[in-house]
Amino acid sequence: MTNQKLGILREKNAFVVFLSQLLSTVCDKMMSIGLVWYLTTMYSINIVPWFLAVSFLPHIFMSFYSSKLIGRFGILKTVIVSEYFRGAVLLALFGALFTVPEKSNAFLILLFAASFLVGIGSSVFNPAILSLPPLLVEDDKIAPLNALLDTSFSISNILGAACSIFLLNIFDIKILILINAVSFIGAALLQGMVKLIKTEEKASEDAEAMGPMVVLKKYPAIAKMLMSFLFINVVFTPIMVMIPWYVENVFKGNGSDLAMIEGAMGVGAFLTGMFLSLSAFTVREEKRIGMIAIICFLFGLFFQVFSFSKTTGEASFLLFLIGVLSTFLNVQVLTYFQTSLKESEVPSIMVAVNIISAASMPLSFAISGVLLPVVEVPKFALICGLLTMLIAFFMPSFLKTKPSSENV
Repeated sequence: MTNQKLGILREKNAFVVFLSQLLSTVCDKMMSIGLVWYLTTMYSINIVPWFLAVSFLPHIFMSFYSSKLIGRFGILKTVIVSEYFRGAVLLALFGALFTVPEKSNAFLILLFAASFLVGIGSSVFNPAILSLPPLLVEDDKIAPLNALLDTSFSISNILGAACSIFLLNIFDIKILILINAVSFIGAALLQGMVKLIKTEEKASEDAEAMGPMVVLKKYPAIAKMLMSFLFINVVFTPIMVMIPWYVENVFKGNGSDLAMIEGAMGVGAFLTGMFLSLSAFTVREEKRIGMIAIICFLFGLFFQVFSFSKTTGEASFLLFLIGVLSTFLNVQVLTYFQTSLKESEVPSIMVAVNIISAASMPLSFAISGVLLPVVEVPKFALICGLLTMLIAFFMPSFLKTKPSSENV
């Protein structure tokens, strides 16, 4: 790994993909926030969960087809085509919205239909972009590239929200849709400049036809890691519900306190992503499982400490640390998947990772909705932390060796 100050950014492929991801994720976040605000103010808050569900459903419907498409067309080509597809859908939506009255049922139907189609594109794009790093850089630079790409999401959470608020005060929702459409097309053009450093392996017929299930059956260790990844995601998401509750009921704060606390997590995630991508820090392959277990344990520990926090300052510091850990954990888990499998099998697992990432939020919110009325919030946070520490404690014994079909 390079010791130069720019780290992974010195790699042309890494820089181009990071720039394309930053462009599309910032604009996508901006449009998403704008749409939620538009639906809430122009229609009803009750419509928002259904709108989010429509965006999520394609990830389920496409779970057994995404890896087949990626295997047939290739990872990089799939990334580029899916970007063009999402951009074309939004351009068509932009034009169609001029033909129907605003606030009408037809206007709403167009938004829902476009959201579903964009979700189809995302269900293919997400596992493809997660499978791309091993084809862009040498093995010792895969983790820094993962960190760099993860940083683009941290930046989008900050810039996307700010740009959305600014632009909605000037333009209507159609302009935000147009900007996002152009960003997808621009990202595809940038990605067309990427030059793979190795030839893509052709996916096996079984893996191509069956998707992630064949690979999971072949590699039990990977299946166990995915289960752990799902658990951590489900446990982590309720903290987004708990933060406003703590601000109002424990810290006796206001909107500024809420922004500071949530911002602290974003800052922690951003700084960690930049450090991992620009520094020479690395985790040896044989140490990665142990490192993941340690990070999960600390994650649960800080979650527990957060449950006892009494002030905005304490909570901000703890969530800063949780932001640091969450980014480090994401990078190590993705690198584990990318380096433990054959290149042709990585997209199948990334389909499962994409489903977990997309499903964890509604699943977690559903669990929270059931438990929070009957379990006190601090106690619920404490339990989440304990369960996270428990799974971390047993993780090394779950995953003793690098996944191999010979061990099956």
